[in-house]
Amino acid sequence: MASLISMAFFLQITASPVLAAEQASGTTIPVVVSPVMSLPTISLEKAIEIVKHNFDIPSDLTNFTSNFSTSDDRQAWSLHWNNTDKPGDFMAEVNAVNGDIISINNWKDETSTTSSSISVVTKEDARKICDTLLNRLLGQRAQNMKLLNNDQQIVPINTYGPVTYNFQYQRLVNDIPFTANGANVQVSGSDGHIISYNLNWSDVKFPDSKDVISETQAKEAFTASPFFKLQYWTPEPYRILSAGQKLNAKLVYQLVSPSGGAIDALTGEPLTLNSGDWLAETSMSGGMGGKGDAAGSASSAAQNLTPQEQREVANTAKLLKQDEAIAAVKRWISIPDELTLRSANLSTDWRSADNRVWSFDWFNANRDNSEGQAQYMSARIDASTGELLGFNRSYQSTAKSDSKLDKTAMQKIAENFLQKVQPNKFSQVTLDTADSPEQMKIAEPVGTGSFIYHRVVNGIDFPNNIMAIRVEPSDGTITNYDLNWSNLDFPNSSGILTKDQAVEAFLKNRPMTLTYVRIFSNGIPGDVRLVYLPKAKDQSNQSFNILDAMSGELLNFQGETVDQGPQPYEFSDITGVVGEQEISALGEAGLFGDFGSSFKPNEKMTLGSLLRAMYLSRYGVWQYASLSDSEIITRAKDQGWLKENLQPKDQVSRDLLCKILLRFLQLNKLAELKNIYQVNFQDSSDIPTADLGYVAVATGTGIVQVKGQSFAPNEVVDRAEAAGDLFRALTWRS
Repeated sequence: MASLISMAFFLQITASPVLAAEQASGTTIPVVVSPVMSLPTISLEKAIEIVKHNFDIPSDLTNFTSNFSTSDDRQAWSLHWNNTDKPGDFMAEVNAVNGDIISINNWKDETSTTSSSISVVTKEDARKICDTLLNRLLGQRAQNMKLLNNDQQIVPINTYGPVTYNFQYQRLVNDIPFTANGANVQVSGSDGHIISYNLNWSDVKFPDSKDVISETQAKEAFTASPFFKLQYWTPEPYRILSAGQKLNAKLVYQLVSPSGGAIDALTGEPLTLNSGDWLAETSMSGGMGGKGDAAGSASSAAQNLTPQEQREVANTAKLLKQDEAIAAVKRWISIPDELTLRSANLSTDWRSADNRVWSFDWFNANRDNSEGQAQYMSARIDASTGELLGFNRSYQSTAKSDSKLDKTAMQKIAENFLQKVQPNKFSQVTLDTADSPEQMKIAEPVGTGSFIYHRVVNGIDFPNNIMAIRVEPSDGTITNYDLNWSNLDFPNSSGILTKDQAVEAFLKNRPMTLTYVRIFSNGIPGDVRLVYLPKAKDQSNQSFNILDAMSGELLNFQGETVDQGPQPYEFSDITGVVGEQEISALGEAGLFGDFGSSFKPNEKMTLGSLLRAMYLSRYGVWQYASLSDSEIITRAKDQGWLKENLQPKDQVSRDLLCKILLRFLQLNKLAELKNIYQVNFQDSSDIPTADLGYVAVATGTGIVQVKGQSFAPNEVVDRAEAAGDLFRALTWRS
């Protein structure tokens, strides 16, 4: 095995002696000896043995390759087993200094149609498997690993097999969590095998914790700090808004801090980070038509337009034409002669369906001979008003000297331009300070003139709306300008919480927690600091930093209260119910939470409840949980799942259930074939002829399961039956 090791790529960095070469003049020239070769502490053979001792490598993975890498203070062997003729893959990384298994990824083909989508392994069983793994791999160090609470973790249903359980462990030092270290483990719900394992464990010096301030003192320091700010805020839309829809501005208190609100546990002062610094918060650190008689068909009869289509035509007719929009660009910036227009696009503003934007891109077609010429340029114009919304252009310096403008001079150039192009809006903004979150996102060399101005409304910051501009220091050329501005109604601040009240409400959800953190500087790991951080007790969901200034409730990214957001449901009333496992899996996926922790299996299934579960399972509970019942019905019709004129509260018959589920699976064309289907139910004559194919396919595939010899097409199904059938539809594989 040792012969597998290639000696050529190991460098030993040793103390290199300096020799003296004598010259006739008596002077000496220092000669540095080149580094020499050596092996890492853990050989390749030993690394393979470590992995095979702790994991079963499938015998049919007969191809093996290895790699050795170093980065910062890390040396590792990468080992890879696979078989080009069969599915399956096993990869592992081993620390080449101390022999720790850093990571493994074990992929098995679980897409077999014979595999069940019901998990054989429970979540509690999977947790025990993880604990056993950590004890085996880490020994005594496993006693210093704490499983983070993941009770609120949503487990989506997939069509490829059972669920995957995810567990995150955090390292404790002196019983204090160290956010930069820990382990992540994934366990298969089918047989309990480890799908992946990742370890981050650093040998670093930790500050002594004996002289730390109390949690009360940390809370007082946090309250007195400028971290928690009153702002106007709008949730980012997860889809383009419909015509007439507007974003809603909210008054919120938001945690705004590069350090996440950290208070130094030894000094009691807010933790200060330098430019380029960040904290390791977790352990895993985007033609022509077909040939035919188109003209004849178009002229043969006038086509009726829907009211919405008519409105779109009328609105578009009022917009600037392409040449008018380009002229609006030229009003403010010149377009170099060497650039050619390559694309022009009239589209809907993602913030408002009522607004249209012209977007243009120009490129230099002769790049091989374009030294000293512009290479590209893009611009955006409001198609209604002609406002310049932004531009970006390449820069070719024409300066003959090395002199550069200072920050004050560049800021004056920027503000003169903004005052000319957007005088009204510029009067409503203020310059972001150097330590603001938006400015800290700018990773540019010192001396580059980038400036961000955010909007202020009623004396309250609104950082969602900004003006950004970049000035070249060599000659003052403006190379980039971007306007992000919304037409909103802003609530007044009457009756809002005071800052102290807001902090109190925030820290109830995220109490100040004594924590070791590691500072990274420009990506390089640095010192460990002992701080107090506002941390959620249940970290399975994201830590939200926004608090409603009126109600004092935490908001998620869609502006909903966190308690009303998506969550898994553990139903208390399904024990012994037919389909218990299927219903339980749907609850873990965040579905059918109509009655909270009660499922009510014997109640009749309503159309709105069924379609909501279908839509959220396909498109995501986080994105669409807030849709109203009427919106769900509309979207189900748009998807082609519902063709009947029914309401959300209408109950679902067994016949209708078959049709909806097969449309969901796009099997409706198959089900609608005529004169080929027969069913053996005693009441088959009660099944409408047009629905016979739906019933035959739905029951024949096992998606819809019926007790006894009667189908009872008009019988309203209960929630347990409909949920079980939906689960089989969600996990059905042809």
